[in-house]
Amino acid sequence: MINDLLEQIRKTFPDEIAHYRYLEPKHAEYAEPEKPVNSSLRDAFKKKGIDRFFSHQAKGIDLIRKGNNIVVMTPAASGKSLIYNIPVLESIIDNLSAKALYLFPLKGLEQDQIKTLRELASDIGITYPAEVYDGDTTAYRRKKIRETLPNIIFSNPDMLHLALNAFHAKWVEFFKNLRFVVIDEIHTYKGVFGSHVAQVLRRLRRICKYYGSSPQFIACSATIANPVELAGNLTGLDFELIDNNGAPRGGRHIVFLNPWGSPYTASTKAFKLCLDKGLKSIAFTKSRKITELMYSWLIEGAPEYETLVSSYRAGFLPVERREIEQRLFSGELKGVISTSALELGVDIGGLDVCILAGYPGSIASTWQRAGRAGRHGQDAVIIMVGLKDAIDQYFMRHSDDFFSRSHEAVVVDTFNPAILKQHIPCAAAEIYLRSEDTVYDAGALMPLINELENRGLLRAGKKGSIWFSPGRNPQREVSIRGIGKIFSVISGDSRIGEISGARIYKEAHPGAIYLHKGRQYRVEELDIENLKIHCREVDVPYYTQAVTREETEIIAELEKRKNISWGNLRTTHIVTGYWRKRLLTQEKLERYPVELPSWTFETQGLWITLSSKLEQKVLKDNLNFAGGLHAFEHTAISALPLFAMCDKGDIGGISYPLYPDFLMPAIFIYDGYEGGIGLTKRALEVIDKWLEATGRILTECPCEDGCPSCVQDPQCGSGNEPLDKKAAVLILNEIKKELL
Repeated sequence: MINDLLEQIRKTFPDEIAHYRYLEPKHAEYAEPEKPVNSSLRDAFKKKGIDRFFSHQAKGIDLIRKGNNIVVMTPAASGKSLIYNIPVLESIIDNLSAKALYLFPLKGLEQDQIKTLRELASDIGITYPAEVYDGDTTAYRRKKIRETLPNIIFSNPDMLHLALNAFHAKWVEFFKNLRFVVIDEIHTYKGVFGSHVAQVLRRLRRICKYYGSSPQFIACSATIANPVELAGNLTGLDFELIDNNGAPRGGRHIVFLNPWGSPYTASTKAFKLCLDKGLKSIAFTKSRKITELMYSWLIEGAPEYETLVSSYRAGFLPVERREIEQRLFSGELKGVISTSALELGVDIGGLDVCILAGYPGSIASTWQRAGRAGRHGQDAVIIMVGLKDAIDQYFMRHSDDFFSRSHEAVVVDTFNPAILKQHIPCAAAEIYLRSEDTVYDAGALMPLINELENRGLLRAGKKGSIWFSPGRNPQREVSIRGIGKIFSVISGDSRIGEISGARIYKEAHPGAIYLHKGRQYRVEELDIENLKIHCREVDVPYYTQAVTREETEIIAELEKRKNISWGNLRTTHIVTGYWRKRLLTQEKLERYPVELPSWTFETQGLWITLSSKLEQKVLKDNLNFAGGLHAFEHTAISALPLFAMCDKGDIGGISYPLYPDFLMPAIFIYDGYEGGIGLTKRALEVIDKWLEATGRILTECPCEDGCPSCVQDPQCGSGNEPLDKKAAVLILNEIKKELL
């Protein structure tokens, strides 16, 4: 059937296949732990058909038994959970009071794994092994769980932050006996979210120390460039790496499809071809809206699939998500169209085909999603459909680079001052902050502590160097998935969502279209004083994009390489209006003015200074100098996700034909979050490779004057004006020449 599908794809898209490659299957490698696994536990695994271990599983079990903190980096479906379940269950067999905490980034993963663990525990006579404690757990169940503790709590960082850490006095026996902390899918803890989670885990360690425990940490990750560094940054501890994957893998047919027309229409057509051939398939999109559109297009064209295919995305009720997952696992559903919500390891059974409607944004995510197909050793088909986007088109032209490229680094900043200032009061509310604290270095944090004291968020104790929080439950004021004050989104009498930080000005200005659970809401009022966004539901054929003006000021230069510097910046932004743009085509419809206050934040960034003579050189060739600077800025930002796991929306930029402080041309590229999250620092570390990739995007795009595949950015605050692709190439060459 797979060969039939590949032939049909070739016939349907005869001139649009950019690349095809077959990756050979990989055979399993087996090994045994140094000490035999507990006999009853071994028998329980044999009942599940597992009678020997992959080499990476045996090594991981050995290191955990020796007391090491480990990070396991192997592909999807390689049996990572077995590595930690065996030592955890063995510790419970030895001591029924032993506890463990399993943390997952998504609630669906908790439900998936707890079923397997309960079955194992039942087979070895453990009667109350585990409970899920998350946002879906009722107040009644939460109370029961606290009163009668299981051996293992399944939760997520949000609940650890708001419920377990914040109310540790209700969990005394749990923290006193905590032996293991498992952090699954650590590659998802990136950027602002990861930087918050790093502080939540440090607060957990303080609480454990207070109750006399020192748990081992076990982390699991998809393939990334820096797993040991990331695990260490998240926890503040040292880790051993397990990356010698011994699991088998079926062959993979990889197709790069670069359609002339709409990539979403092509993705839907390819998805239907897979279903017609009787192949179980998943299609990943990059937004909720596209997920629902592709599903509706499929059903309109092929109504016979209405009960055999489902959409899947964040915003579905938990019971709806579980039902879809179970129907996929059982084979009742033949296909699913999903956002990234199904990227992680919920077991949905064996799939034959994975379609990527657009490059997922990182090599790591691409292979993570591709790993959804062929999970039981069979051959699989992976079809990546290129969008009209710089990175998508880069890989459509450079398939060899895609297959040889190292995975990106995941960047978190454990010293982001904006995030630290939110978590220090939380830590002090949980346990007094002392000058001799072994987790938080009070000496190094004194400037922040003094600032928090002045703002009334910390109070010094009368005896000795201690600080406590004068407020109750400061945790409630901290959203670990954003930075800044949290605004409630209100429709009628219902609170339908929240937005934090500076995003409110770009995404929630009057007239903006706000998306929630696949529905559109038009913002009627932004109430900054009361932290509320009032909106009403609409159904319109457009989305909105803010028009902004910004300025950048250098606070401190911290590093310098020739004409490129990196350091602390202050950026000031103001939304002056917004465009209504047609869905899918992104065609501009109308521009509307708005009046909003400006907002300023400090961040990290790099800046490139250029010779004043360069402008004359560009003008001599009848090119637009300001447009060249702007085009280079866009393309460099588009290229950065090749080297760090981020979205180009996480990065900001501004260019000046004449920067006032230098009286020279300058280009600024900065982290788009208060305090910075390490993205531009990563750019400085790979500056030569980054500029090389920027150049290839610019010069190899076949367009003449610039397009969305090279220099245009659909989110540009100035509406992509001015832009000059040819001038950008001259400017890039000058930058590279200066660095030689």
